[in-house]
Amino acid sequence: MEYPVDIKLVETKIEGGGRYVHADLRSASPDEGRPLVIVSHGFLGYRRWGFFPFLSERLAGAGLHVMTISFSRCGVDEETGRITRPDIFAGNSVGAEIEDLLAACEAARSAGFPLRCAGRPWGLMGHSRGGAVSILAAPRVPEAASIVTWSSLAKLDRYTDRRKEEWRRTGRLPFNEGRADTGLWLDYSYYEDIDRNREAYDLPRRASELGVPHLIVHGRHDAAVTMKEERSLAEYPPRSERRFEIIEGCGHTFGVRHPMKKPPAPLEKAVGLTVEWFRRTLADGQNGL
Repeated sequence: MEYPVDIKLVETKIEGGGRYVHADLRSASPDEGRPLVIVSHGFLGYRRWGFFPFLSERLAGAGLHVMTISFSRCGVDEETGRITRPDIFAGNSVGAEIEDLLAACEAARSAGFPLRCAGRPWGLMGHSRGGAVSILAAPRVPEAASIVTWSSLAKLDRYTDRRKEEWRRTGRLPFNEGRADTGLWLDYSYYEDIDRNREAYDLPRRASELGVPHLIVHGRHDAAVTMKEERSLAEYPPRSERRFEIIEGCGHTFGVRHPMKKPPAPLEKAVGLTVEWFRRTLADGQNGL
């Protein structure tokens, strides 16, 4: 079917925890009551990294309201996409990102929110760590009626004992990234959050407890999150519908590098699956989806 192409874009900032969650809001019909999809990025991402604008446009073109967020501690200059605040990036945590996503949800409930989504079902969509955050936040979002995760982490403690000991001793886990002018690091508090919340952050368990339909999308050749790890998200029987889709010929980002010039075929496949999943699972009988 043909989707509307006149997508309206509004930028907004949502305050939470002393910092701002930046968001892009997209819709073909902002003043009409429609389901809302909230899109979350991964470890080194932000709301305009690579495929996020394309994905968000396609979702909005399918008749959904879309809010694509940058987590408040991603450290990114929103104009350039460069990671210019390594100190802020270093202080991030899974718990902080969960709170950011919940703050975005609270903003969407407010009377002044630019998209009319009150009383409509919502979807949560996340890539990589954003997928894990979406799984963990979903039980605290009463409006959530569907979830899609791409290349989602299935475990948050991804570190050897030796590396964790060095991290504890120095207080920093260093690494390099091309979008940063200096080296990046994570403070030890990132690991402390994971260690303190092992049961709450048990992703296979939490995924199995989701009471909403869950689409899991994964690249066949993902080296960052292996197929074995991803399949563990389906380790336990689900409470609701669950579907596992493997995209051939791609890895963790579905063939995309930042900035994306042209959507590759694997990405087109992942986006198509996601759009149709949300159109079906968020249909509420009121908006023609």
